[in-house]
Amino acid sequence: MKVYLSFKYYNQRICNLINVLDLKHDEHCSIGLIINSNSLELYDRNNIEQKSIKVDFTSKKNNYRCNFFRKKNEILYKAVGIKKSYFPIVLDATAGLGNDAFILAFLGCQVIMIERHPIIAALLQDGLQRGYQDKKIGNWLKKRLHLILNDSFNILNTPFIQPDVIYLDPMYPLNKKKSLPKKNMQIFRNLIGQDEDAEELLNLAQKKAKKRVVVKRPCYAKSLSQDKLSFIVLGKKHRFDIYNTF
Repeated sequence: MKVYLSFKYYNQRICNLINVLDLKHDEHCSIGLIINSNSLELYDRNNIEQKSIKVDFTSKKNNYRCNFFRKKNEILYKAVGIKKSYFPIVLDATAGLGNDAFILAFLGCQVIMIERHPIIAALLQDGLQRGYQDKKIGNWLKKRLHLILNDSFNILNTPFIQPDVIYLDPMYPLNKKKSLPKKNMQIFRNLIGQDEDAEELLNLAQKKAKKRVVVKRPCYAKSLSQDKLSFIVLGKKHRFDIYNTF
């Protein structure tokens, strides 16, 4: 995978990560990765004033969400079926920036993230490595949240993969009635694409999950499929479509 690599600092940990993921420097690529002293960030070379993207599991937003957690306000809790003494093993088949996977791990689930795009996987792995070293969250994060760089179709066709819950968060369709997404997320959308195979992935997930498949959707969008759609958990801006397994 080719990308423009900008070394603001020399960081051996991140250099090793780039080598492992086989990311190659391309002087002409419009998508860039900034190697900072302690983090890896994604940015648009055509708009360098635009805020870059990085994975930070220790962010103020995550810290607030964890510290002020309330079951009645955390719809992910209900969506994946967490009970008092039941914490399902979750396979997040479309990890993205890992926001929901992190919360599921915080709630007590064992979570395996799958990300097929090497650049996004690099951001995730960098975020994980920094998170593992954090004094507040490092201990439980190491035990509950892990990443695999691969295509979810490959992983789900592996016989020994049988998670309780498979979680899908495909790229949201554009809402023609509203303005474009935030500019930094437009970079992410351009990099990832439209997830044209989302419905096919749902069909496969329904055959592989032990308990249920959870699909995150914006409230304005239709469901990926009506086949075995069991119920919906509704939030303010998005919802979770819950599917039974085959």
